[in-house]
Amino acid sequence: MRVRATAATVVVAAVLVAAGCSSSGSARRATQPRRSVASVPPTTADAIAAPPATTSMTSGDYLETLGAAGQPRRYRLHVPGAAADGSPLPLVLNLHGATQNAQLQELYSQMDRSADRHGYLVAYPDGTRIASRLTPDPVAKEAQYGFDAGACCGLPATRHLDDVDELLRVIDDVSTRTRVDARRVYVTGMSNGGMMAYTMAAMAAGRIAAVASVSGQVELSSIHPSRPVPTLEFHSVDDPIASWKGSQDASGQYQFSVMAGVDQWIRADGCAANAHHGPTQSTAAGAGGAPNAVTATLVTWTGCRGGAEVALMRFTGSGHIWPGRAANTGPQADWPLAGVGQGTTLVDANEVMWQFFSRFALPAS
Repeated sequence: MRVRATAATVVVAAVLVAAGCSSSGSARRATQPRRSVASVPPTTADAIAAPPATTSMTSGDYLETLGAAGQPRRYRLHVPGAAADGSPLPLVLNLHGATQNAQLQELYSQMDRSADRHGYLVAYPDGTRIASRLTPDPVAKEAQYGFDAGACCGLPATRHLDDVDELLRVIDDVSTRTRVDARRVYVTGMSNGGMMAYTMAAMAAGRIAAVASVSGQVELSSIHPSRPVPTLEFHSVDDPIASWKGSQDASGQYQFSVMAGVDQWIRADGCAANAHHGPTQSTAAGAGGAPNAVTATLVTWTGCRGGAEVALMRFTGSGHIWPGRAANTGPQADWPLAGVGQGTTLVDANEVMWQFFSRFALPAS
């Protein structure tokens, strides 16, 4: 089923609530994922895609529903004006955080603006119900979803849902509706959605050209992608939700730290061990009334196999918020979001990640 999406009726407050997607606490599970990445043959992740579309959709916003195989899934699709010339366009999957949904992620991340500016498609898939018992939410209501990113999050992980295959179905479905450049498919997401982007890169490396995660670390104990995948993470050492040092297991040991995940990708991509630290950008404490100074430093690992790169935009002072959004950037008394820390406009995540994505494509073969 396909219907043209109507104009958003969600109030601005709903956009801001989306920043609170959490991957901690009850959303986590200590057990390992349903299957180890090493056990997945590369040919599984690199399966032949659906036949490509012969025409392009009209620019605009669409609501799509995937059919019979497994539980029906919906996704939102933004088509930029660049589709008018009929050329295949890059596609970005933008995944919501735990307890959120596709509509909130589209409104919160504001990636449609970047897509229009740079000429790429954006699909916002829904996950599945995050918990048996939902916290009352006047915005998300019953549409509180998540993804099985490995050790996170909630029911999708404990029920061992195969979200990799479901998201590949989304890519295939988009490709049958409008022209997609199959060599330039990328995945990003917030919190649990960012974790899921990493899982896609690990398990479906033959279909994903590069990934970027916002406030979501690797939640897999080991990764063995079939090819080197460029990765970029935006993460603050002061993130109160997806902690920089990871989560504690039953024995009190920390696991799934941000740097442990970055190190996995450095090894998997065969990068040089020495990191390059770019210049640090900063704002002073009290700027615009914000209580904390914020810094941002781009750290990169190059010399990787296949021309890949591993990158980390390391923040201090900011919290669990999509960089570039104005939420929680003023005086703390005026912050619309509780418990997620200070926001920052020091870096525009949409622009930085598109600059990163646009440098990479799957091998022509």
